[in-house]
Amino acid sequence: MIEAVLHVVLPCSWVTDVAAGLGATVTIIEQKPVGEGLLHTLVEIDPGHADPSAVVARLRKNPYVADLEAIVPPKGKILATLQVRDCHACASLASTECFLTDATASAEGGLDWRILAPKRQAIEDLVRTLRARGLEIELASIKTAKSSGSLTGRQDQVLSLAYKLGYFEFPKKINLSDLAKKLGVAKSTLSEIMRAGEEKILHAYFQGLMGRSR
Repeated sequence: MIEAVLHVVLPCSWVTDVAAGLGATVTIIEQKPVGEGLLHTLVEIDPGHADPSAVVARLRKNPYVADLEAIVPPKGKILATLQVRDCHACASLASTECFLTDATASAEGGLDWRILAPKRQAIEDLVRTLRARGLEIELASIKTAKSSGSLTGRQDQVLSLAYKLGYFEFPKKINLSDLAKKLGVAKSTLSEIMRAGEEKILHAYFQGLMGRSR
């Protein structure tokens, strides 16, 4: 599996609006075209130090967001579905084998996209497609991602319980805070256990894709 960081400057500003404007981190979970130039986009947004309600309000005012439904907890990550219009970068990403793991505002302006892909060619194809659309793209880094092994017993326990209780459903049947209480751990500790476990699952998934393609 390949990890890459792309520095991008986008004319469609909905991600930049909340990332650069409010310091939020955006993770695009899934995108699919729904016709009339619209993309149905499922996102998870870490508001950072910003007010979660302010993040959602900023998105609602963005001219590229045609519609938005969001679950906004008092603290923690926002889960939202958006209808995004005329976003060439988003459309290009949705048509590739690449996954956007997060998008954050960069010090130079624009966004840093962190990308996972099953092979280097997928990253190179994405960069070529974005440049062909007239977008400003810089490939900041690209490397082979090293597998971190199988799930630990604790990671397996936590992710299995999260799955059974509906944490990964949309809308979520349980939030991170309530899951942490059930497990008797701090919310920050649980978040790190789940992040590490989810990363291992993604590694295994992509390794399987590469194995089948040979």
